[in-house]
Amino acid sequence: MEQAILDSVDVLSLSLRGGSVPYYRDTIAIGAFAAMEKGIPVSCSAGNSGPTKSTLANVAPWIMTIGTCTLDRDFPAYATLGNGQKFTGVSLYSGRGMREKMVEMVYSKGSNTSSNLCLEGSLDPAIVCGKVVVCDRGINARVEKGAVGANGGTMACPPANPEL
Repeated sequence: MEQAILDSVDVLSLSLRGGSVPYYRDTIAIGAFAAMEKGIPVSCSAGNSGPTKSTLANVAPWIMTIGTCTLDRDFPAYATLGNGQKFTGVSLYSGRGMREKMVEMVYSKGSNTSSNLCLEGSLDPAIVCGKVVVCDRGINARVEKGAVGANGGTMACPPANPEL
């Protein structure tokens, strides 16, 4: 935060959450106060771990604290592996499912140390095209991981068959 202030940024946006401590021990509140003194607005995530009271973080009055809400419903998604093992998850995908069609799954953790993270250019299209690609969390955004996996790591995969 100090470097950002020295660099004269226009806004500080932090998706960080700490515990609830007095302001004089809250490093985010202290840094945000220094930024506010220089005219730099600071936006932080609320980090709600509720639904009980006092579950928000970054509540110093000089911080613009942003919160989100949760949905009171799930959108279940199901996957069955070739060995019959079943997994339940959630998805916001509302298109047609794959029904009984089996699709190979690939986790590309080979000699290329960035392929398991699905970094751009790290996946071999010959290995991943047309398959479900599993990516580890970290470094790049999950949206980017999805795009890299869908495109086979380059832009070399043929368009998906809309009849699936």
